[in-house]
Order: sequence, then C-alpha cells, then structure tokens
Amino acid sequence: MTHKKTIARLLLLTCLAQTSLYAQQIEPSDTILMREVSINGQRSRISYRLDRQRIDAEQVLTAQGGTALDVLRAVPSITVDADGQLSYRGSQNFQVYVDGKLSPLTGSEALRMITAASIRDIEILTTPSAKYKTDGDVGIINIVTRRSETDGWDVAVNGTTSTWGTLSLDTKINYRTGHHNIYIGGQGSDIHNKSQFEQEKRTTADGTTVTSYADGTRFRDFRTYIGQGGYEYDDGKHHHLSVDLQGGRTINPRGGDMTYKTLTNTPPNQPISAIYDSHDRYKLTKYLFQTAADYTWRINERGDELNASSRLRYDRFSEEYTESNMFSPDGKRQEGTRGYETEHHWDCDGALSYKLHYRHEGTLEVGYQYTTYSEEGDYRICYWDLPEQAFVWQDDLYAPFYYRRQTHSTYAQINDSFGRFQFDAGLRTDHLRDDMDLPTITSRHRHYTELYPSAHLAYASPAAGTFTLGYSRRTNRPGIWKLEPYITYEDYHTRIIGNPDLRSEYIHSVELSWRKTIGTTALMATSFARRRTGVVDYIRRAYDAGITLDSIINAGNEWREGLELQAVAKPSSWWQVTVNGSLSHYNYRATYEGCTSAHAWTGTAGCINNFRLAKNTSMQLDGHFVGGEYLPQGRESAYVYFDLAARQTLFDDKLQLGLVWHDIFHTARYHSLRTSALLNSETWVRPTFPSIALSVSYRFRQPAAKAKEGALRGEAEFVGKDF
Repeated sequence: MTHKKTIARLLLLTCLAQTSLYAQQIEPSDTILMREVSINGQRSRISYRLDRQRIDAEQVLTAQGGTALDVLRAVPSITVDADGQLSYRGSQNFQVYVDGKLSPLTGSEALRMITAASIRDIEILTTPSAKYKTDGDVGIINIVTRRSETDGWDVAVNGTTSTWGTLSLDTKINYRTGHHNIYIGGQGSDIHNKSQFEQEKRTTADGTTVTSYADGTRFRDFRTYIGQGGYEYDDGKHHHLSVDLQGGRTINPRGGDMTYKTLTNTPPNQPISAIYDSHDRYKLTKYLFQTAADYTWRINERGDELNASSRLRYDRFSEEYTESNMFSPDGKRQEGTRGYETEHHWDCDGALSYKLHYRHEGTLEVGYQYTTYSEEGDYRICYWDLPEQAFVWQDDLYAPFYYRRQTHSTYAQINDSFGRFQFDAGLRTDHLRDDMDLPTITSRHRHYTELYPSAHLAYASPAAGTFTLGYSRRTNRPGIWKLEPYITYEDYHTRIIGNPDLRSEYIHSVELSWRKTIGTTALMATSFARRRTGVVDYIRRAYDAGITLDSIINAGNEWREGLELQAVAKPSSWWQVTVNGSLSHYNYRATYEGCTSAHAWTGTAGCINNFRLAKNTSMQLDGHFVGGEYLPQGRESAYVYFDLAARQTLFDDKLQLGLVWHDIFHTARYHSLRTSALLNSETWVRPTFPSIALSVSYRFRQPAAKAKEGALRGEAEFVGKDF
C-alpha cells in the first residue's frame, strides 16, 4: 500500500469516527481541555488530557498487593497474558518512565518493578509528541509515584504476600523543607506466576513425524532488589534541580516440569512410543546502576526556559542462563543442554532544550538529544553426551558479540491555544548508527536518518463536548537480543534464533477522543487506527523430529482500527460502576512464506463495581472479557475472568489493609493454536488456583502545613523529558 493510500485511509477513519460522536454540553472554558472528570467529588478511574489518559491508582482496589501491571488492567484494550506480559491494542512495544525519567528496566519488567501501593497515577501517551523518543508503537507509560506535598517527614511502607508465595516490601522516606527535598527508598520483591501447562504438537521433518503431548507445570518469577535516593531543589522562581540515583539487582527465573509422551512415525517402520520427564530452566540476572540529573533555568518572568538533562545506566554484569533436561522414567538422563550468555551493558542520554513563550498561550520548544547504547559479551553452550555421560562444550558454537547504537535527535515543538482550540505540532529528526560485530558469525553496520512528525488538536464546544485528535509516527527498532543469529533453548523441544537482517517496524497512529460529564455519569469514547509495516514476530517451523524452531522475522504489514468506550456512573452514594469496552478490526497481510494473511474482529469488555460499605471499608468486584486474537500462524482464544477485592483503612487512613482474590471462578484460560504445512501446535495454559493476595500499607506524614513560597511542586507532571 502506498503512503498516499495510508494517509487517505487514516483521514477517512478519523472522519467516520468524528461523525459518530454525539454532542453534549460542557463548561465554556478552554481550561476544560486540561481538566479531569470528577463524579460527586470523586476522581474518575480514568481521566483525559490533550495528549494522554490518566489512571488513578487509588481507585483500582484489585491492584492492591500487585504492581503497575494490575493497575493498568482497568484500561480498555489492555490485556495481561499467562506469563505476565502486558499488551495494549495488540502490541507489547511501549516505553516506561517513572516520574518522567526513563526506567532502568523495559516493558512489562519495568511495570512489575513498581508496586501499586506506591503509585498515585499512571499516564498513557498513545500518540506522543515529537519531543519524545520514538521507540514503542503504542507510546509511553509514565508511572507517577506518591510524593510529599508539604514540609516535614513522609514515610511509607508497603508489604504484600499471596497464596502463590509472592513476597514484596518497599519503603520510601521523604523530607521536605522550603526549597529542598530529599528522599531515599528501597524495594525487594519476589513475584510468582504459576500455571498448569498442556501442549499437543505434531512436527514433520525428513520424513519423520513426531506427535508429542506435554503435561505439567510452568512458573515465572520476578525478583527485584532496588535502592533509590535523590535530591530536589526549586526556588519557585528561576531554578529547578533534581538528581536521582538507583541501583540493585534483578533476577528473572522461569521454567517448567513436564511429562512428555511421544509417538515417532517413520514409514514404513512401526511407530515408536516413549515417555520422558523434562525439566527446563531459564534465569536472567542483572546488576544495574542508573543516575539521572535535570536542571531547568527559568530565564525571565515571561517563562522562557533552558533545560539540560542527562542519564547514565550501567549493567556491570548480566547473565542469561538456559538449561534443558530430559530423563527416562527410571531417572537416567537422555538429553541436556546448558547455555550461557554473559554481557556488559551501558547507555547514556543527554539533552539540551530551549522553550520560548512567544505569547501568553503559545510556546515554541527546540531541542537536541543524544543517546548511545552499547553491549558486549559472549554466548557458549554445552550438550549432554550420552555415551560419555557428561556435558561437552561445543566450541564451534562459541559466539562473542559487540553491539552499539548511537542516536542524534533534533526536534521543534509548538504549543498554542486560541479560544476553544488547543494544539501542538512537532517534527523530530533521528540520525542513527547501528554497529553489530559477531566475529565468528557475521557483522552488520547501518547509518540512516528518519523523520517523525506529530500533531494534536483539542476543541471544547458548549454543544458537543471535548474532542481531542492526535497523530504521530513511531518505530520499533530491534535490540541485540533479536539480532543474534545463534540458537538458544526455551526447552528441549523449542529452540529460538535471532535474525541479524531484521528491520525496524514503522507505525502511523491516529486517535480521536471525546468525553463529557452528564450529571453523575462520565462518558468517554476513543477511536484509533494504527498502521504497522514490517511487523516483527516469531515464526515457528519444524526444525528436527519433534523439535520446533522459533525464528524472528519481518512477517508482514498490519492495520488495526478500533473504538474504545467507557461510562462511569454513580447509581447511589455507596456504589460507583465503570463499564468499558473495546472493539478493533485486525487486518494482517503476510509477506513471508509460512505466514497466513488474516483479518478479524477482537475486543475486550469490563464491568468494575466499587462499593463503599462503611466510612473506611470498600469493596470492588470486576468482570472482564478478553477477545480472541489472530497470529501470523494461528490464533488465541477468548476467555473471561472475575476479581474481588476489599480494603480497610485504620488510624486516620495511615494504615490500609487490602485483600484481593484474582480469577475467583477459575475461568482464565489461555489457549493458542499455531499451524503450518509441517507443524501443528496447540497449547493450553491455566493459572494455578487460587490466587489471593494480602497487602499492608502504612504511611506516616507530619500534619499538613501551609506551603511556603518557593516550595517544591508536588503535582509536577510528566512533560516530555526523556530521562
């Protein structure tokens, strides 16, 4: 499809979505564009601004004892799979920031690091402006943590345990006085995911067909030990300075214990059956350190600003270990592998920007950003030698590697408002240099320049409501872990290989939203369209008799168009209900042999009931439906689940007790099917039952005092710094 057709289709979808929205009355003020919806004095679970939506974490009772992942389950189009991986509008590619600073971890791993009790809000930017980094096709998720707003001490402690054996403890101590704020904290957590696993797989290779049936348990743990400290200074007039330090260790083990029943058929020989016990293990360990500094100088009373920022992250050691073991019923080892990938990693960012207030409502911002990312290490593997009864190193598979990516970016961004209109527009230029050297295998070197425009428009009408329209172009650039062209083991029957020729995905996104409060009911509607070219996915094929290989490729192009709806009502003083849903159309055009073009509808639905049982007692009952999804080689089935939560506050809200029962009717089942000419693989995953979490939170604050002139702003929002 040509670029002209792509743009025309985006414009057509936007026009159709706009004509489908009904007019409602709003307050006659352009400040409504930045105002959050409230219902009878309560903040709404989800509120909207010009370029983002905001989730109030305190309103999500079912997230108690959980993490940022559990808070985000309340958002339409967000799903979390059996392995704890978050998808938004069908994608797992997003950036994560914490208080406006890039997280030292990435993706779902970063979201699991932040406990729900320490979160005030979560902001989602689906069409980020040009001043933001361009990675992540569904945008940016920014975690806004709870912070002290008055002088004195603020101490918070949160702990959690569950029937899955989850344990977590985090604390933060904050002292604020006048222009100064000092904080220190730490987190230790061991989060568990457990599930029952079944898989039936048939592969054909070299005239041999192997049918295997696996039955057992799988687990995935997330262990995080992070310390943090920082200092902030704000004189309230000209100078703002912040310095943040983080360091610690993360350990992410996963694995499974299975019984395999296999039937091997090689005509004209008689079929051979066998039974094996399989034990596979994977562990990723990181020792990391990150420091970030930010300085803003407000030059004059007009509000012109000069900003300088920097961030350095260093992983002094990271090891990825894989192990597969296959035993006969009498306990004798038949097969086995042990793989080690060790690496050192660092990345550094720097930025300089200037914001000009050319008139009271208008600003022009220009900036330069620099990012460098480096990683070096090696990979080695050993196999079990059955005759020798020992593991033997495979020296011919030893693979040292070096990877470096440098990005130089410039951008210009304009923001302004005229009456009921508010808008921003920007253009970003990224110049990249990618260098990858694998001396024993291959090398790749690329230099290229790309343009990324963005625009947002908001309009508040007394007759219709508040409308926002946004557009941005973004990308998903493959990291070194997707480029490495050597085989690693997920388990003995499943192997994975990277692709050094993998290209970036490119995404055009457009979004139109409408919102309105009518009496005690808040209504929101969002239509979106996303065009992805060069979609990156894993393709499974028969590698050997009974063994499959997952290869990562640019599988095709994708259109996804959808509508998200939400209504928040308060039928009585003690009951608030949120009903949301999404419906999207998925159109996938395969460009790689072995992939299948497909188009289908999918969606989600949720009903969230909050009950105020007493002054200090609340309860929440949720019901969720997750629609099926098509894959390049198959599909995933739909399922439903229900959560129940209760919260009790004591001692003037200083102490909170929370109890959450996830999937109370044990209906969450993850079923997937992959098919090709020589492969048929069907998988069933069902989380271990029950999953009940108990959380305890205590917060001590000195009595609120009148804010001093020049005191730090506790409500500062994420405004676009990359670190």
